[in-house]
Amino acid sequence: MAIIEAAERLFGSYGIETVSLRQIGLEANVGNKSAVNYHFGDRAELVRAIWQHRLPALEARRKMLLRQMHDRGETRDPHAVARLIILPNYELLDAQGIHRYTAFFRHALRWRQGQELRAREMGTTPASQEALRLLKDLAGDIPQELLFYRLRYACCSLFDMTFDRDGDLAEGRPVMPEDQFLAEGFAMLVSTCLRPVTAVPR
Repeated sequence: MAIIEAAERLFGSYGIETVSLRQIGLEANVGNKSAVNYHFGDRAELVRAIWQHRLPALEARRKMLLRQMHDRGETRDPHAVARLIILPNYELLDAQGIHRYTAFFRHALRWRQGQELRAREMGTTPASQEALRLLKDLAGDIPQELLFYRLRYACCSLFDMTFDRDGDLAEGRPVMPEDQFLAEGFAMLVSTCLRPVTAVPR
């Protein structure tokens, strides 16, 4: 667990490909230089272990939000769907109140191997699959590949903003109130994902 948490911190701050397994071992304070390789084998398995550690809590929270959406009749509300997609990730904080998981996730979404690994884990998260289905239902004739491309980079942007906001808070700089920050983030995701397809000039 110490290795998983250290990897999440370092990957979130510096990127997945720029951090060595040795650095992760040092951050985790494990004496054996080969401990990370012994327990996880390689970088991809370590990323997968972070997801396996985090996904149960994310899935439970997303299921709760889904039930609330159905009860309120909000499944056709784009902002409610954006909240369903983003909020469980955003709410996952470490002991210091920092969004370590979203910092990690923004790099994992940009890492091609990470995209493939997450796609393989989707079968274990039916509430996440339902959130994507609700988004697809709202997307009309937007091709699925384009929709998911937009979603990936909208999430990356929002989680970049979250990382920067955490840094500003830590340094005592003024930040946008959290409710307004999230409302802006949800609106950004909706406008990015669901805008009509741009016609390509001939």
